[in-house]
This record gives sequence, structure tokens and C-alpha cells, in this order.
Amino acid sequence: MDAPPSSAAPPGSPPPGTEILTAWPRSAQLAAAFLLVLATALLAVRGYHSSRYAGRPTELERHGLLAYRMELNEASRAELLQLPGVGNSLVDRIEERRQARGGFRRVDDLRGVSGIGPVTLERLRPYVFVRGEESGERTEAAPTPRPRTQAAATPKKGRKEARLTEPIDVNRATEEELQRLPGVGPKMARRIIDERRKRPFESPDDLRRVSGVGPKTLEKLRPYVTTASRRSPVELDE
Repeated sequence: MDAPPSSAAPPGSPPPGTEILTAWPRSAQLAAAFLLVLATALLAVRGYHSSRYAGRPTELERHGLLAYRMELNEASRAELLQLPGVGNSLVDRIEERRQARGGFRRVDDLRGVSGIGPVTLERLRPYVFVRGEESGERTEAAPTPRPRTQAAATPKKGRKEARLTEPIDVNRATEEELQRLPGVGPKMARRIIDERRKRPFESPDDLRRVSGVGPKTLEKLRPYVTTASRRSPVELDE
């Protein structure tokens, strides 16, 4: 009985599966090896960057990819993390300062954030702004107004007011005297007298009892009236 043919390759023959490679010219083999090494290197670089920056946006350099300026009071946490040199802890402090002070009124307010000095501020300035600061709108608390001059503080008087040298007592003034008050004519004067007969006026606010005297009229009359006398209605009109 014949022995089965041996499957062992004869000595000196190439390993199985390498016949195609050995059939390639040497230049093709070198090119294939170069492409394989290049692909391996690219995959390694991609994996390195993915693992390093997966947790946060890519940090941008001064002339990087940030194509817009962000508004400090509206920027989200993810946007703030894109600023150069700004990490998670610094973003926490920026957000705390923004919330505690009701927002930033100007870019220079970033100096109040711990960890942001003059150098860091200048590095961030090209990428941030505060709405209203550049347009000229007032974003800071208005300064205490200067005291106005007496001429500016005193409202312009009308003819009647200019003639009054002292307040008129509405509890004892005659109809003609009452008509010297601003906004008071014959009918209004008669209504004031009719009302004080019912009950004397205890204060200028009691003039609201008179028909036709509203809040505005009362404020117009207040500087020129008094209720110094509080006698009975009979005595007042004798």
C-alpha cells in the first residue's frame, strides 16, 4: 500500500500565502510597506487626540479657529471652555462671579475673577464682549446726580403762583382768596367752602373730599395751602 503524499513544504520554499508578495516587484513591496506604516501612524495620532480632548472642546490659540466673539453674560459653559487658557475651574469662577454680580458690565470686570490677571485678560479680550459696552449704552450704575441749581430745581411758576407770597388757609379764606390758588376758579372755590362747612380740613390731603380735586390737582395746590385754623364751620364763615 502506497504512503500518502507528505504535506510538508520542501526545504527552501517560501511560507504559504506569500507567493503573491514574492511575485510583486521590490518597488511595489516597498510602497505597500510605506503605506502600511503611514496608516498605522495616522490611526495612532487619531486615537491619541481622541482620548486627550474627548472631555472638552479643542482649546483655541490666539489666531485659532474661533470665528466669533462671545457675549460674556450669555455664553454657555461649553463656549467659555473654548477660550484660550480657560479650564473647568476657571469657568466655575467666571460663572459664580457672573451670577453674584448680576452679570458683567464690561470686559474689564473679568479682573474680579480669581485667576484672571492682566495677561490673561488681554489674551481673552479679542474673543469676548459685553453687550452695550461698545455701543455706548450705559451698562454701569448711574453716578449720583449733581445737585441742580435752584433755578433748575424750582418748577416754573404760573401767574397765580407768582402772586402768592404766603400759603392760603383753606379753612378761613374767602371765595376770592381761594381763586388765587392755581387751578381754582369760582365753582371750585364755592365747592371748597361748601365742604369745609361740613367739616374743617385737618390737612391739605382733606381737599380730596372736594369734588374735582384729584391727585394731580392736590399736588399742584399742596405748596400753596395750609390748614392752620381748625375752627367750627360756623365760625369760619362769619
